[in-house]
Amino acid sequence: MRAGELSWKELGDAKAQKPPALIVFGAIEPHGKHLPLDTDSIIPNEIARRLEKEMGEGLIVFPTVNYGYVYTLRKYPGAISLSSRTLQAVAEDIFSELCREGFGRFLVISGHGGNTGPIKCALKELSDDFEFRAAVIEWWKLTEVEAGHADKVEASLVLAAGGSLREEPVQEERKDYSYAIIPTPDDLFTPSGYIGKVDGISRELGEKVYNEVIGKLKKIVSNDLLYSEE
Repeated sequence: MRAGELSWKELGDAKAQKPPALIVFGAIEPHGKHLPLDTDSIIPNEIARRLEKEMGEGLIVFPTVNYGYVYTLRKYPGAISLSSRTLQAVAEDIFSELCREGFGRFLVISGHGGNTGPIKCALKELSDDFEFRAAVIEWWKLTEVEAGHADKVEASLVLAAGGSLREEPVQEERKDYSYAIIPTPDDLFTPSGYIGKVDGISRELGEKVYNEVIGKLKKIVSNDLLYSEE
């Protein structure tokens, strides 16, 4: 179910069954010359759509937060960022309101790595005042396929979600650092603004990754957000 499409009565009836609330946090960020700026919203939104389709009334999907904390790639047009403090405050307000509404389980799907820290900080602060359980998921950690930034995996997922390439990508070189450098050096990304391989982009690869991620998310939800593969 999608919360935004329900009336207040329908939402009240639905939440009485104690389903998890799912929220996607995306971003507006450059993804090479070949992918759209909202790639980090397209992919987790498609994951949420597919998961909702399979789980039906066992999940309530709330509207997406489409802006995130984008601290790299700012030399390119389109890196529209919230500050980390603002994102944390937004997340804290949303989850505190959901707690007030009576939700006790939150499935959070992040489409952008920079969002994860502020979201986790918000939830940790709230856990002193509310009883809940939250699973904060970076989708790329639920697949065996190694994913980069605007690489063949993300591009394939955009295609499988019904999107298209803005142009055909060309493989470029970059430097690979084994530690964090702040501010991020320009050469961590290719000149076009991506990380990883861009050959072998296909809808088939995207479908494979979606299926893998959805399968694991269903297990997480079915196990009250405490699923472990060990």
